[in-house]
Amino acid sequence: MENASKALIIAGGFLIAILVISLLVTGWNKLTYFSRTQEEIQTVEQIIEFNKEIESYNKHVLRGYELISLENLVNDTNERYSTVKGYKKLEFYIKLLKNTTLVNSLSSETTTKNMTQSYTDINSFKTSYNNVLAKNKDLAKIYKESYFQCDKMEYDGESAADGKNGSARVQKIYFSQIEKK
Repeated sequence: MENASKALIIAGGFLIAILVISLLVTGWNKLTYFSRTQEEIQTVEQIIEFNKEIESYNKHVLRGYELISLENLVNDTNERYSTVKGYKKLEFYIKLLKNTTLVNSLSSETTTKNMTQSYTDINSFKTSYNNVLAKNKDLAKIYKESYFQCDKMEYDGESAADGKNGSARVQKIYFSQIEKK
């Protein structure tokens, strides 16, 4: 009888130990889930803040000087996040209208013709014509006073053919010149 009562006490102690360990594991899982959820919320808030600044330029009509501000923002953003692992460079493209004062004054080169037929990276545009715009203040004024519209914004993971989800961060911005209305 005495051995049976000791066996019951040992079994009871063992069950209580298993119950305590189970509670600790469950508590740890809930704590890590909460921590993971908080981290995901913070990441989403950062992406929203990142996108909000860029998306403020998604308007029907923008002036050229606003595009210059956006270009500076894109370059600053790319420089700031260049050291972050997994950061995909923010890309900014522009397309010009055919037979405008701006296009005709820049050059008659094939690169200018290409800029009217398809989108060109803004940095390539600035590299090609920075000297021309810097020397010709009237032409720089024409560019700043030209009208542009945002054609589309692409987001990371939006067109992921490889099946990988992206960060939902703005990845590419496309603007085209429009006629003054």
